[in-house]
Amino acid sequence: MNILLTNDDGFNSEGINVLKSLLEKHGTVVIIAPDKHRSGASSSLSITDPIKVEKVEDKVFKCNGTPVDCVSFGLSSLNVKFDLVVSGCNDGYNISYDTNYSGTVGAALEALVYHVPSIAVSTCRGSDFREIKQYFDQVFDYINRHNLLSKEYILNINFPFDEVKEISIGKLYYRNDENFFTKKQDGYYAYRKMDDEFNDKDTDCYQINHGIISIVPLGKTLYNDSIREELLKKIK
Repeated sequence: MNILLTNDDGFNSEGINVLKSLLEKHGTVVIIAPDKHRSGASSSLSITDPIKVEKVEDKVFKCNGTPVDCVSFGLSSLNVKFDLVVSGCNDGYNISYDTNYSGTVGAALEALVYHVPSIAVSTCRGSDFREIKQYFDQVFDYINRHNLLSKEYILNINFPFDEVKEISIGKLYYRNDENFFTKKQDGYYAYRKMDDEFNDKDTDCYQINHGIISIVPLGKTLYNDSIREELLKKIK
């Protein structure tokens, strides 16, 4: 298996190197990732400005573009036929509507443009990636054993902090946060009062707060067929 590994924290971050060591037993791992922290880049890409890609060492490249640039370049221009794209491991959860902003998720979604299966991997900020080191092999085996990989969706995987009880397929919970800005001397800073009412046991927010490794499928587009059907009913 040829695996393209990227992230949004940078090519030399701890999370990406932890995943590299875990993935190498499954095949050849090639890293192409941003040259610096690109958190919050979502699915942005460079259009008018050229990107620069530099080989750091064997099978490791850094790019001055976004995480999406990295995946797009890797799948189109490295002359390697990749079987899987892995994005992460992110230092911090990518759950709920945070997936809209996540460079980790954005990079994984870009793989679908090239018809390559992909997964995004995240864990609790400040966890030292110990859950990844301990449980990633089990999750990877779970994914392959149940044939969960697809070219039609990505798997967004979040590892809970400390206690791990099980692995489960979940769904995205849209938190009802209170978002606001506070003015300081040098400008406005964004803050968030987090919604913590997680009652639906099938959601990613509930799962990672109850010791469950959450695997949520995310589609390749924002289109929702059920909403279209509802709109068609309104105009009939």
